[in-house]
Amino acid sequence: MSSSKDWPVIRYADVLLMKAEALIELNRETEALSLINAIRTRAKASTALLKQADGSATSNYLMNTYQPGVNCVWTNAYAKQALRFERRLEFAMEGYHFYDLVRWGIAADFINNYFAVEKNRTPHLAGAAFKKNRDEYLLIPQNQINYSKGLYKQNSGW
Repeated sequence: MSSSKDWPVIRYADVLLMKAEALIELNRETEALSLINAIRTRAKASTALLKQADGSATSNYLMNTYQPGVNCVWTNAYAKQALRFERRLEFAMEGYHFYDLVRWGIAADFINNYFAVEKNRTPHLAGAAFKKNRDEYLLIPQNQINYSKGLYKQNSGW
């Protein structure tokens, strides 16, 4: 990582979940089911490092695959909810979640709901607010707008 070459890192789980999301948006949620379940199956089996010193399991997460008619009703709305949950679990602490929220158009609601709860626990968040159609994107530096000779337009709200 200490060279001038870029190192693109795309996890296979991300590729599978991107495809599942596209299928769900195309109302082909039945095809997305096997992709989401593949992620859950792999995660459930990945317990080798989750052991106590004596070899016993640290936890039992009781993770199962989605089984329509058994433990869920696999509608398009449920598939979207399941996909969003899987992305949140799979990529926790990896920095993708904000961009997922923006892509899904729910960033303002999600983040402001978080602030509503956390401002009572954490004083420095007392005045925090996320402004829809502004805070999803950073402002474009004015010198870049000037260099573009009018080609670039400032992002909304800035």
